[in-house]
Amino acid sequence: MDKNKKKKQGIIDTVRQVDEKERQKLEAEKEEELKVQEKEREEYGKTLAEEKVELLKLKQGVISESDKLDLKPDEKKHYTPWQKFKNFIYHNKWWLGISTFFVLIAAFLVYDTLTTTKPDIKFMLLCNDTELYYRIEDIGKYFDQFTDDYNDDDKNCADILYIPISENEDTNSMGLYESSLTKLSAEFQMGETMLVIADKNSAELIMPEETLVNLEELYPDNPNIKEYGFYLKDTDFAELIGYTDGNIPDDIYIGIRKVTQTLTSEKEMQEHYDQAIETLDKIIKELSK
Repeated sequence: MDKNKKKKQGIIDTVRQVDEKERQKLEAEKEEELKVQEKEREEYGKTLAEEKVELLKLKQGVISESDKLDLKPDEKKHYTPWQKFKNFIYHNKWWLGISTFFVLIAAFLVYDTLTTTKPDIKFMLLCNDTELYYRIEDIGKYFDQFTDDYNDDDKNCADILYIPISENEDTNSMGLYESSLTKLSAEFQMGETMLVIADKNSAELIMPEETLVNLEELYPDNPNIKEYGFYLKDTDFAELIGYTDGNIPDDIYIGIRKVTQTLTSEKEMQEHYDQAIETLDKIIKELSK
């Protein structure tokens, strides 16, 4: 036990001795470095003093030239193209940063404009049905086939705009409900989105008997049409979009808005209506088979 303790103490002492030697060595090197720096300062001070004396002699005319002073004018420094470029970047970095920021934004907007598919037809999805909400992409893809290329971008695209307008506290917060009402109001003030997928819960807000076309007048013999709506319950719609168990609610229908006076000109709204009714006609005929 004592041998082990003595051995451990011996190791500790050895480490201490090594550390002490290392410390002394570092101090010696630092002292030597300080001496070198002090000598350099002394020599530099001596050189400056000699140059001052030499310059004074030249000014007083004691001597006409000096070997200790270099009185030649500095030659103009020549920069390489790379050095000029780096110098320009350094002195203009803030402006270049701001300019780059706006260029990137402009590039993004251009890219987004060129790559984003613009819809040919828009639907407002006003149903308080979670399953339909989750199937928005599938609904859009299904309706694509009935949509013509109205915007001439070589693509057929139907866009589904979801606007939850139910006052059910379990599904909508007051903030979301008010936001949805604002969105719905804006869409109805414009004449671009003419087709709606709605249910009985939306009737109080959109007043279908006043805002939607009576489809019975256009399709008097279609069993799936009642007044202003083409009802989807007894069609293959649910199966085609992958709706769970095909059990779509009885009150969900597709309708089309009337052409009325809005913020959009009546002529433009009529154009959107003509495109929408053409699309709706294809949907009704396909799902009524």
